[in-house]
Amino acid sequence: MNLTLDEAQVARLLELAEMVVGWGRSTNLTGHRTVLAAMRHLVVDALALMVAVDSQTEAGHDGVLVDLGSGAGFPGAPIAIARPELSVVLVDSRERRNHFQRAIRRQLEVSNLETRLGRIEELSPTRAGLVIAQAVAPPEQVLAWGMAWLEPGGFLVIPGGPEPPNPGPHALIAESGQHAYAAPGNPLGRTLWWCRRSSG
Repeated sequence: MNLTLDEAQVARLLELAEMVVGWGRSTNLTGHRTVLAAMRHLVVDALALMVAVDSQTEAGHDGVLVDLGSGAGFPGAPIAIARPELSVVLVDSRERRNHFQRAIRRQLEVSNLETRLGRIEELSPTRAGLVIAQAVAPPEQVLAWGMAWLEPGGFLVIPGGPEPPNPGPHALIAESGQHAYAAPGNPLGRTLWWCRRSSG
């Protein structure tokens, strides 16, 4: 994984993992109960995904990234910390998750992080050059929802496990592809499916 972080970013990512564990004692945020597990399976996994997305898309390092169905804030929150030049929008319909996301922004002072509470299909979309939707719904549904949040020419990314997702066709897809990548701590490997929305 090719990624350079400064000491302040590393400290904030570690504090993020500590927050996940701390909140997890009273709120069922994730299944990870130790800081090491949260770092390995949430934080590092998110950063590995970011590097993989960079290698496959022209989304760049600025603009807007929307994380649909972001849950406890992953992968969007670690990406916001690692890429302060991005405006990252976390979208989730569950109030407890939204409370935690707002706590991340406040406690870790992640000024480029925005949270939106509501259902993906009911909110007024924030148009973005990059939309990531991880473990939200069946891939074909994610594709339909994601297109509504993409600006023309933008990229939609659907992460997967060892086998890449297959959302099928869509009239607005200009090009698409699949990519396998390594995530430290995940011996089975990861994949993603991506597409670029047509400019029309």
